[in-house]
Amino acid sequence: MSCKKNKACRYCGSETLRMFVSLGDQPPSNSFLREDQVATERRYPLDVYWCERCFLVQLLDVVPAETIFDDYVYLSSSSKALVQHYGRLAGAVTARFNLKAGDVVVDIGCNDGILLKGYTLPNLVRIGVEPSKVAETASAAGMTVFRGFFTVELAREIAARHGRAKVVTATNVFAHVDEIGSFADALLLLLAPDGVFIIEAPYLIDMFEQVLFDTIYHEHLCYLSLTPMVPFLAKHGLEVVDVERVPFGASGPAIRVFVQPYGGGRQRSSQVPQMLDHEAEWGVHRPARYREFESAVKKIRDAVLAILARLMASGAQVGGYGAPAKGNTLLNYFGISSATVPYIADTNTWKQGLLTPGSHIPIVSEEVFLQRMPDYALLLSWNYLDFFLQHSDYIRKGGRFIVPMPSPRVVP
Repeated sequence: MSCKKNKACRYCGSETLRMFVSLGDQPPSNSFLREDQVATERRYPLDVYWCERCFLVQLLDVVPAETIFDDYVYLSSSSKALVQHYGRLAGAVTARFNLKAGDVVVDIGCNDGILLKGYTLPNLVRIGVEPSKVAETASAAGMTVFRGFFTVELAREIAARHGRAKVVTATNVFAHVDEIGSFADALLLLLAPDGVFIIEAPYLIDMFEQVLFDTIYHEHLCYLSLTPMVPFLAKHGLEVVDVERVPFGASGPAIRVFVQPYGGGRQRSSQVPQMLDHEAEWGVHRPARYREFESAVKKIRDAVLAILARLMASGAQVGGYGAPAKGNTLLNYFGISSATVPYIADTNTWKQGLLTPGSHIPIVSEEVFLQRMPDYALLLSWNYLDFFLQHSDYIRKGGRFIVPMPSPRVVP
């Protein structure tokens, strides 16, 4: 399927858009493939733009959602660190919003049900929305799952069948939606008048300050800051009432935004104007901020490739550890292939036996990886570094990680 090229900003409609970094033509980062699919693999531009009117950072080249999600093999629960993270989020939501038996909670993009499983209060009505085949895993775990993309029609159907939602969550989803105005309209239909919508996604300022360019891939259409979100949501009858920064998320540091329908009764937290002021001081509106990013990305690339070249020259064996989607942005932009990293370990059984998109490196189980026991492992799931240093059998057996982000180094 061909790629659509937007001409206007998703949030404000302006056509004054400026490209500030290009990561080349890449395949969709979650499109792991079989050997017989290599010849027909498609690549699309991975270019990032900045809206000069509302300051939303976004991709304009849109890979059809069906291309990304039809053969989606990402299983959230394969990460123990993510299970703990979403368990904590569900517990905090339950306490903060005084959930009780019979309340409806909806997770859009529920994947294998990881967040819904985190709700432990008896008799909550737990509903997931998931377009990919991973929905089958959530359904098998006993969740009520609607298979498809979140639309106005689906919001009406959920509300008619189960009632309107006290809590709707979208973790690493809100930034993935091309027709985001329709998505916001659907939210307003699904939320109860006193309901709350919670967005969790990578935060633009963290991405820039830590040069986390690997969170850029076709699935992530927008890179969020609060400045463009507040007026966009207001246009759709929704108001931001609180915001917090989260040091750990599915793709690294995140922003968590709490949204309610206008008139929902919650007072706006002081954190909202404070973050807006911080973004203005940081320079979300300044072109120089965006020009600096590309040169910083190139410095990371050169530093990692220098480490790999030095280790290869010494005769060391190098594997890969973790096969997240963002790792494929890194591998393809750096030009790393199986000649340098001959295999990558991942605990997700759906990925094992497949090849990484673009770089075509085989995915193996952790057991196979430990049998081969390379001297070093390029840690593509670098955001779980602390977790792996404490719990990884590879580290216990004397292995060492090449950590590419945010500052390239070898540990321990």
